Order: sequence, then structure tokens, then C-alpha cells
Amino acid sequence: MFPPHPAQREVISQAALYNVLSNGRRWGKTVLGIDRATPFLVEGYPVAWYAPTYKILNDAWRDVKVAWQPVIARKNEQEKRIETISGGSIDFWSLEDPDASRGRKYAQAIVDEAAHARHLEYAWENVIGPALLDYGGGAWFFSTPDGKNYFYKLYQRGQDPLYPDWASWSFPTSSNPYINPEFIEQMRRELPERVFRQEYLGEFIEGAGAVFRKIREALYDPDPRAHKNHNIYIGVDWGKHQDFTAISVFCGNCNAEIAHDRFNQIDYIIQRDRLRAIAQHYGAQLLLVERNAAEANVEMLQADGLPVQAFDTTATSKPLLVRNLATALEKGEVRLIDAPVWTAELEAFEQKVNPNTGRSTYAAPEGMHDDTVIARCLAWEAATSGGVTVELI
Repeated sequence: MFPPHPAQREVISQAALYNVLSNGRRWGKTVLGIDRATPFLVEGYPVAWYAPTYKILNDAWRDVKVAWQPVIARKNEQEKRIETISGGSIDFWSLEDPDASRGRKYAQAIVDEAAHARHLEYAWENVIGPALLDYGGGAWFFSTPDGKNYFYKLYQRGQDPLYPDWASWSFPTSSNPYINPEFIEQMRRELPERVFRQEYLGEFIEGAGAVFRKIREALYDPDPRAHKNHNIYIGVDWGKHQDFTAISVFCGNCNAEIAHDRFNQIDYIIQRDRLRAIAQHYGAQLLLVERNAAEANVEMLQADGLPVQAFDTTATSKPLLVRNLATALEKGEVRLIDAPVWTAELEAFEQKVNPNTGRSTYAAPEGMHDDTVIARCLAWEAATSGGVTVELI
């Protein structure tokens, strides 16, 4: 259908079943969406195209009509439906009514400007995803970012090796060789930095309530051998099914994270074995372990002779724990392993203030996890205070 530019070729070659593309404006996402839908239409399968509003939908509708004009057998302007001479079809749906396509079956779904769809989470989990089951179909989510919302969560799945069916990429406008670089530089000069980074660099920008800053400056690639005979501390946040167990290993001499692990849907017996092996391998001085809903784990590890201290996460203890790591990052006093999922959870972690009580709460945005954040906070606290200042039981 079109000669893909190098960034588009990279995306096509690395595609998985579910794909998320965060990009700057004028990158060519609509053209790529048309290209990704074409093989299914040629082979006679049904395809769905979604957009946040009817206005955005109409723009894509016009582009598709032009691209497929030679092979269109029938089209319905009112219903926004095209049927091809090979028996394929494509329906266009606005996500202003996320239930509009409920009950349909599709072999491929294209979600255009996904970050700007207010009901994206509901639509994907209750309508679009189920519509793909009969054909074992896949999906593409294209968008410029809009903060760290559900589109950001889907993007992180593509970065997480625990989700092998997902892939994700981020590209700036400048990776499209057909865009004049002088135009991009003009936008850089005219727009506020945050707006330019989001709209033309395709970056997910921290919200006003972001807790941790200067994260990227703290990232590095560790060499655990460099910390031999140093004082080692471990932080653990437990999970079993939906949540993850996260283990962070810190060197107290170097103020640096030197290893970590993360897993879920594993029996607690195996989890304890993994933690025990990590603690013994690094010769940990102290394991600061969250006890909430996992008291038996703490007691069994202590019975094994491991230097375990329990931490109860409460409305009083959690803010102090979080602020200590946030302050260290702000001052450039800590180094963290460069790992996409772990970095993303730090960047998304936010503070919210109750307007009635004035009390702050710290947590991941709805639909995301904060297990790695808490593990790192616990490990940092253990490394810098030996567990003395935290609420220990």
C-alpha cells in the first residue's frame, strides 16, 4: 500500500499480537494503521477501526476510502462500513459510545488516538478485546501520549517481558523522514517544553502529582561484582496473583541498586525460596519486608535464620518511606537499575490530596502497579538506616 519509512519498517518487523505505538504528530500512524489492516481485508476478514470521537473517526474514514478505492465493493456512509471485493469488511466506531460495537467479531482492531479515548480501559476489556476472541485477532493502539493514563499502561505491557503477546514503541516526529526538520524546530521554539515533548517527541510526561523526579538521571547498568564484601540490603513487596512480588537489592556502601527480581502467579513457597537464594547469594545484612497480608512469610523466613524485619505499610508509615527515596533522587544521592517496567512504575507513582481532610495518599494510578516502587523504597530505607527509623515490628 505504501513504502514504509525506516521507523515504520522497524515496527512492522517487530510486531506482536497486541501492539502499542506512542509517537509524535505527523509520524504516519494512520497510514501504518491502513497498512496493518489491509492483509486481513484482502483475505476476506472483518476489521474494526476505533477512534475517540466522530471527528477523528471521519478523518480516518476519508483516508481509508481513498486508499482502498480500487477494491471497494460496497460502502455505507451512514454506518461507516466498507466491504471489499475479496469479502473483507471494515467497520468504523467512535469510542464516545464504547458499547456500540458490542457483540461483533473481528480479526483485527485498530485504535486510533487511543490515549485520548476517555473510555479506553472499559472499551478494551469489555468490548474490543472480546470481539477478537473468535478469530484469535490482534490489535494496534496508535496515539500521541496524553499523560500517564490507560494508554500508558498498555504501552508498559509492551515493554514488560512478562507480557510476551505485547509490543510497544515510542518515536518522535523527526523519525518520519518526510517531515521538514525546520518545521519541528519551529515547534520546539514556539511551544512550551512539556507540550513539545509530548506532542512531537511522543514522550509520556509526568503529571502534576508525580512523586519522583530526576529518575532518568539516576539510571545505570550495574555490575554486582563491584560490590563484593559491601553491605547489602534487600526490600520486598509481596504479591501472589494480580499483584507482583518485587525484590530490590541495594548496596549500602555505594547507595546503588545492584539487582532486582519481579514475578507473580507463583506459590509463596517458591517465592520464599527465590528470596532466600537472593539473600544468600549477596550476603544480605538485612531484609526489610512488607508484612501486610503476608505475616506467615515473614515468620517462616525469620525461622530460617534470615535477617528479616517486617514493615507494616500504613497511612503514616508509607508517606515517610516514599519521601525518603524521592528526596534521594532529587538530590542525586541514589542510583537505580535501568529497567523499563521498574522505571515506568516510579514515573507513574503519584500523590493525591483529599480535598476534605487535606491528607496525602501515595499510590500508582488506577489500573497500574506500584510493587517495584515499594520494594525500592524498602531497600533504600534499609540501606540508609539499617531499618532503625522505619516502623518495625
